[in-house]
Amino acid sequence: MTRLLTPADMGILGYEGSFLDFLGFGVAAHEPDFVRLQMPLERIHTNTMQMAHGGIIMSMLDIAGAFSAHAGLEQPMVSITMTQATNFLRAVTGDLLVAEGRVVRRTRSVVFTESKVLDPSLSSDPEEQLCATGQCSFKLRPRPTTSTDNEETA
Repeated sequence: MTRLLTPADMGILGYEGSFLDFLGFGVAAHEPDFVRLQMPLERIHTNTMQMAHGGIIMSMLDIAGAFSAHAGLEQPMVSITMTQATNFLRAVTGDLLVAEGRVVRRTRSVVFTESKVLDPSLSSDPEEQLCATGQCSFKLRPRPTTSTDNEETA
């Protein structure tokens, strides 16, 4: 099994103890303008119906978009969410949540992304795994060099 990268491996300083750390996801794949995240779905991430909580799904859509917005850039950046639209298509009930983010358009300071959440337990066909989609816009800023300088995080 391939080792998943942590946010620290991606240049995200100060993620330890943050919401990113709480989620417990790892980066399974990345290239410029694209990222794939994997997250073990624990009981604490579910609602009373034992499905991934909608807030967790929205968070993973947001983070996948944010990471794709600065994946492959030479200068470490912070992606600050400006807008997010989410479509819930079906419940995530498996024990692994996969989120993918892709850049759709990039301007000098704003990046527009599309993200999706997949539940691999539903099928071997990725199209049948689709559980949620999201569209986000992010303002990009240079990432501070120390975690104590962070005003806003990805």
